[in-house]
Amino acid sequence: MFVNKYVKRTRPYPLVTHLAWKFVEDKSVLKLDWNEATIPPSPKVSHALSHLVQEGRLNWYPDVNNCELRASIARYVSLPEANLQYYASSDSLHEYIVRAFIEPGDRIMVVSPTYDNFRASAESLGALVDYFYLNEKFELDYQSLADQIQVLEPKLVYLCNPNNPTGTVLSIDDIQKLISDFKEVLFLVDEAYFEFCDVTCAPLVLEFNNLIVSRTFSKAFALASLRIGYAISAAVNISFLDRIRNPKNINLFAQVAAIAALSDTEYTAKYVAEVRGARDSLVAEINQHSAGNIVAHSSGGNFILLRIDQSLKSNFISFLEDEKIFIRNYSHVRGMEDFVRVTVGTRDQMQRFRGRLFQFLE
Repeated sequence: MFVNKYVKRTRPYPLVTHLAWKFVEDKSVLKLDWNEATIPPSPKVSHALSHLVQEGRLNWYPDVNNCELRASIARYVSLPEANLQYYASSDSLHEYIVRAFIEPGDRIMVVSPTYDNFRASAESLGALVDYFYLNEKFELDYQSLADQIQVLEPKLVYLCNPNNPTGTVLSIDDIQKLISDFKEVLFLVDEAYFEFCDVTCAPLVLEFNNLIVSRTFSKAFALASLRIGYAISAAVNISFLDRIRNPKNINLFAQVAAIAALSDTEYTAKYVAEVRGARDSLVAEINQHSAGNIVAHSSGGNFILLRIDQSLKSNFISFLEDEKIFIRNYSHVRGMEDFVRVTVGTRDQMQRFRGRLFQFLE
């Protein structure tokens, strides 16, 4: 066998079937399983991409130092350009972080349950993964986490904020205390859903060198298929990441789309406000009218988590699929066997989901 010994022992990131793609031409499909935006990106994105197809240098490699894109991101996050860099998705960034900062045998700690792709990337290069679990209410005990960090001495701690899939929003004051108390530990804070809660660690990179914030254009900006994200960190960390970053891998379509999306933040803000309103209303209505058969958890992301009895869950998922509504099953995750995750879209879209949910319960 020629396989890397670390890859050989790595548990793969569990993908779910993209059943919705079977009905890609059907405009009635409601895809609520992967937390993408449920509407197209800003019209400015379509216009910019159309112009690129007609007039762009598609025979050239993409811009390897897109100054306009970096400047646009810097304005958006209100930080110097030296503190950020763009990548072909936040997943790609996570892989670079592992390559740049983690060596075989290093311990990393993952606050769980959470997005699992970073764990797989770290294991594939020889990292040893420890888990710190949220409590039964999906809350984080900060003192217990600090105690475990003290004992295990991980090289890196991965936090998702807001957390996916639980929706938990972590306190920035407590995260700052952890970063301050453990300066020899690198903290990776995944802010893929930042826009839906407005809670961020980003300004702390000007004070601390042991923090990297990852973000994406896949959620609020509706660019999931183009795969683009960015890092926010101390300039020294960005410089080390740049040593191994392949700038040709961020395709020109993604760069142009991201610039266009950032030129229309009003469009994004309007969509985010719509989602937040639909999310909070949906949680309240489910918990008020489902008689306890389904319990909705509040969330800081563009999704909600539903606890549903095991005797109902499979039938519920199948019922929705027959209606061409697709949600995420979490049966494969420890402690989440009774849960499903539902992406939240516009009020009209969630009205349809809510109607089918109560139809099922009846």
